[in-house]
Amino acid sequence: MKKTLLSTAILFAHLFVASPSMANNLAVKPIHINSSELAQIQWQDVPFSQTVKTELNEQHKQAFTASFAGIASPIAAYRIPANQGTLEIEIESPVIDKNVFVPTAVVLDSHFNVAAIYPSSEFKLLEERGLKGSRLGAELNLTPAMNQEYIYLLIYTTQQDLAKTTMMPHPAKTYAKATGKQPPAINDIEVAHSLKGQIHINVSGSNGTKFIGLPTEIFNSNKAATPVGKTVAQMPLKENPVAVKTAVDKDTEAYFNQAVMKAIKAKDINRAMNLVNEAEKLGLTSPRQIFLKNVSSN
Repeated sequence: MKKTLLSTAILFAHLFVASPSMANNLAVKPIHINSSELAQIQWQDVPFSQTVKTELNEQHKQAFTASFAGIASPIAAYRIPANQGTLEIEIESPVIDKNVFVPTAVVLDSHFNVAAIYPSSEFKLLEERGLKGSRLGAELNLTPAMNQEYIYLLIYTTQQDLAKTTMMPHPAKTYAKATGKQPPAINDIEVAHSLKGQIHINVSGSNGTKFIGLPTEIFNSNKAATPVGKTVAQMPLKENPVAVKTAVDKDTEAYFNQAVMKAIKAKDINRAMNLVNEAEKLGLTSPRQIFLKNVSSN
């Protein structure tokens, strides 16, 4: 089943991060959460490659969410190691008894500053498959900045989402499609949005290299980022562990230097970073220096 894949690099404080789909949604706005309130939350540590399940109900409502969610919502709060490189975080909210908890997710840096927001529109309905029932799900691809021991993930629902419902295919239709048969003419099921439900989260390492690092003025330009993603500024690229320290001719080095500058001038930071990564595989160091100098000066 196809999942929503979202990418970002978590680098500095008080930056609202938006994907192209979010940028067109005027209802999505930056939020501020009091760090002293966040410090009092009991954050659950998430081991790598293990699914953590959190039960939510009205008894778990948190009053501080009302200022940005419009309602005191139950929360799922996770502390995730940030020193393992790029992270893939799978979040799912299963449909239970024709009810579902509709997530909104906020990623916070090590100082509890909001670094990325994933509204409920990014969580897609995944149909029943194998041992998994129907659920809302998204897959986040995050690259924390260096010098952070942890990042934090806060999941809640909103008053706006509670007022809606979700239409889910009838299980008989899903079974028919899975077995190659004609789906029966049965009405879809209306699923109510609820304060009660579950959140399943699984965190694993990733070999992904899609950093989307955009200073604010670049992010606000007319050129949209190619991947679905989020953003940051001041790009501390990680040293490429597979760089090959071999002699490369001057023409090749000049090509990469010029290509990096061209990509930066075109405000295509993702391409510039990919060029830097490719150059480092050849043992070149000057493209990185050019990248850091010119991005930090913008």
